[in-house]
Amino acid sequence: MKTITCVLLALVTLLVSVCATSSEPEPSPPLVVAMSNDTYPFQFVDENNQPSGLLVDLWLEWAQRTGTKVIFKPSNWVRSTANLEQGIADVHMGMAKTAARETQYRFGPNLLNFQSFLYVNYQLPKADRLQDLLPYKIGVVKGAAQISLLQQQEPRLSFSYFENRSDLLNAVINEEILVFVSLEGFLRESQINNAISIQFPLERRISIAKMAFYPAILKSNLILSQQISAGFESIPASVMDGYIKQWLGDKRYQNDIVVAMQSGVDPYVDIGADGLPHGLLIDIWKLWSDKTGLPIRFVAGNMKQSVDYVKRGIADVHLGYPESASIQTGLNRAHTIYQVTSRLFSYQQPLKTLSDLQGKVVGVAPTSPYLTELIDALPDSEIRYYTSVSEMITKAKEGQISAFVAAGAWTQHYLLLNQSWDQFYQYEGLNFNTDLYVLNRNKDVGFSERVAAGFQQISMAELAQIERKWMLNPQDRIYREQAGIIKLTPEQQTIIAESGPLKVGFLRDWRPMEFAVDGEYAGINSDIIGIIAEELGLTVTTVAFDEWQNLLDALISGDVDMVASVAETPDRLGKIGFSSAYWPSPWGIVTQYNNINVFALEELTGQRVAVVEGYHIVQQLIQQYPGLKLVLVPSSQSGLKVVSEGKADVFIDKVVNLSSRLRDDDYANLKMSMLVDFAEQRSHIGVHPDKRALLPLINKVLASIDPDKQQQIHQKWVGQTIEFGRDEYLKNVQIGLVVFLLLMLIVIVALIAIRHLRKEVERRIDAENKMAHFAKHDSLTQLPNRSLIEDRLEQAILLHSRSTAQFAVIFIDLDGFKLINDQYGHHAGDTFLVHVSDVLKQGIRRSDTVGRLGGDEFVVILNDIKDIKSVYEVAKNLLNSLAEPFYLQDNRLSASASIGIAVFPKDGDSIDGLLKTADKQMYRAKNSGGKTYRSL
Repeated sequence: MKTITCVLLALVTLLVSVCATSSEPEPSPPLVVAMSNDTYPFQFVDENNQPSGLLVDLWLEWAQRTGTKVIFKPSNWVRSTANLEQGIADVHMGMAKTAARETQYRFGPNLLNFQSFLYVNYQLPKADRLQDLLPYKIGVVKGAAQISLLQQQEPRLSFSYFENRSDLLNAVINEEILVFVSLEGFLRESQINNAISIQFPLERRISIAKMAFYPAILKSNLILSQQISAGFESIPASVMDGYIKQWLGDKRYQNDIVVAMQSGVDPYVDIGADGLPHGLLIDIWKLWSDKTGLPIRFVAGNMKQSVDYVKRGIADVHLGYPESASIQTGLNRAHTIYQVTSRLFSYQQPLKTLSDLQGKVVGVAPTSPYLTELIDALPDSEIRYYTSVSEMITKAKEGQISAFVAAGAWTQHYLLLNQSWDQFYQYEGLNFNTDLYVLNRNKDVGFSERVAAGFQQISMAELAQIERKWMLNPQDRIYREQAGIIKLTPEQQTIIAESGPLKVGFLRDWRPMEFAVDGEYAGINSDIIGIIAEELGLTVTTVAFDEWQNLLDALISGDVDMVASVAETPDRLGKIGFSSAYWPSPWGIVTQYNNINVFALEELTGQRVAVVEGYHIVQQLIQQYPGLKLVLVPSSQSGLKVVSEGKADVFIDKVVNLSSRLRDDDYANLKMSMLVDFAEQRSHIGVHPDKRALLPLINKVLASIDPDKQQQIHQKWVGQTIEFGRDEYLKNVQIGLVVFLLLMLIVIVALIAIRHLRKEVERRIDAENKMAHFAKHDSLTQLPNRSLIEDRLEQAILLHSRSTAQFAVIFIDLDGFKLINDQYGHHAGDTFLVHVSDVLKQGIRRSDTVGRLGGDEFVVILNDIKDIKSVYEVAKNLLNSLAEPFYLQDNRLSASASIGIAVFPKDGDSIDGLLKTADKQMYRAKNSGGKTYRSL
């Protein structure tokens, strides 16, 4: 009995424990979310093979708020929808609604709106309607919602289907597909984005529909649909907007303004060695930020990327772009921030007139907005296209071009950094101005007005001050200040009155910056100090010094109150007050004439380097270049003397002073080169600490000095330094007069010989020019021959590749020319060919080319064509013009031809490819009976 009782108790206990166990709730299974693996930036797999994108972040936010674990299942688009249909996934992350899909799925709330487009290749005729695309297959990912939308609008469209977006984009880049379906243009890799944006311009895309991403659930799962909708509805709009901003860019300008910039365009804009943006445009934008109180940050890229950043919303505005009639971005011009002057540069020999370039080759960038004006200005020159300033400089040095046109300040900066500044000359008689525009998106009208209003708060004086910092050549500056007395407040007038008379110290012999003439202060600095004294109403007396160190010591001790041309260095800041920079102060090196040119201090290790005692660079030389053997001298005159006498190997001083000194015949054995290590330093006015209160007023005057005034001061004193040695020079002339008279007869004989030699040189140059012309032109018609035609084709390919434009090659073969030769003779045949060449030249534009390949074959290059119809019109006109009768040896004749047409890049992207295609089409025309044209 006890045994039975125990057994029953055990069974009861077991039953209770089983019931208790079964009554505990089982954990909810994770929610499996199907997603696309390559729909950037909405849903894709990143470089670490992890799900990523805007929709992924939204779902993670949903999971956190609902307490639901989610597992993402990425695959290609077709597989992702199949995973939902087969129950492998519980929900699809996001898809567009279509009529077919609404029969299969329940859709959650709208997560994100987007626009879908058809992108059309630039080679195709402009398509205004879907019917225009019927001849082409449209690339699309299998299962895309756009397929049914397009079929509804035009049932006759045909498609090429791809398993995923990556395969589609590869086909697009390889031009296997000329029309394709995509979203708003977000591409994951910038290089792919660049390639596609060139081949498929935004202005050629066709809108399909405005669409949206919705979560999709099977029809049978109503409860899950409700849970998903409730979860997304619990996410605040501000949180949703934060994710959208992170992935698609800020479009409301509530925080900092993002400014897109291109790099590598010094002195306008570049990334410095410290990794930070710098340049004239950067400083203007920083001043804009100070005026408006809006913080800014810069994002850098190349020229095309920087514009694309604005279009995509990654950046709010472009800092300054050279938009023109020939370079259109499609963005809004919010403000004209600057004007760049492009100039004509020649190598080694300055140009006297533009006629010096007759028959010569001139380089220019193919995207230059002034290209048409340049061709008009140099009608007898051959224009050749290059991608960069550095390439044009190299070609000029190699003798392949005689001159080139590029932005003046940019080119000068490049030449200076590459030690070539003294080898090139600017021709002042030809220049082109290009406006730089601040660009923003067209729909952001309010923001555009806000940008313009900020720039209007910047004064001309402030802009001029920034410009003087970066633009060393006054001719490249565009900002001008209003002239007149500086207006002083009562407080400022009190400061001036309390300062009393000022003692200005200067060097007695430091031409042309400062020196004494009959005991009076003279030179560039004297004019600058004079302007300051006049504008502020200061009383100034001057004290002359023989040595720089003594002058500097006098300023520190207070024996003088003000000294010009003082460099601002950390060790002097506590002892001296400094004004704003007011004058460029590059340094140069003087060596014996037979020594190798030196441009960097590293090349001087172990050599004796003379420098004026007290110059701020002495400490820099000691600290940074310990291998130099310094020789301290009291003055510039002494420095030149020790090098001339061989007591030092080199002498370092300001370029402007060295240039003046080296004109003296006493130093004919010396030469100067630019010292790159300190090339961009500038001069300041040093003030004793007791007079620091005057510095803001001095800076105000310096900012008001017009660039033209600076140029006048420079020309005045640099020119006069030649005159100051005139008395001594006249004495030397008188002493040598007798010798001169005795040598006169020899000189006359030499002049006669030189004149004869000059004529001989001119004859040889003329002969060489003729030989060069004959090498590139047909001797009978004077048209470009095959060599020059191929060169022009190479240039056309480069030009049109960069501007994503088209050009055409027309191959012309005369019909029945052999009969002319047989019936009238070869002399008449030559006359016939000359007539044909004249007709062809008259039938094309000046910017086009007509040449003779040989025999009765001609080639025409039509640049920058709109479409194939325009080429057909030219071909018809040429055939009609040739058909007009003319007289040959009293016989009334007319010409006819067979014409073949090839279009770049559709029919070929190389010289051989284009000529072969055009030649093949010409034979098609000839086989059709002639007097017609054919194309692919």
